[in-house]
Amino acid sequence: MRKNITFSLPEELIEKLKKVSEETMIPQAKLVEKAIEDMLVKYIQ
Repeated sequence: MRKNITFSLPEELIEKLKKVSEETMIPQAKLVEKAIEDMLVKYIQ
């Protein structure tokens, strides 16, 4: 099950995310999801 969430990010970070998304053809939501998963692995063990 997926849920929507709303949060704010610095404009510079959003621009970098857009660029990576365009270059890799990976949707921004998937990039953010993967980044959160990676961070959780680091902090929750």
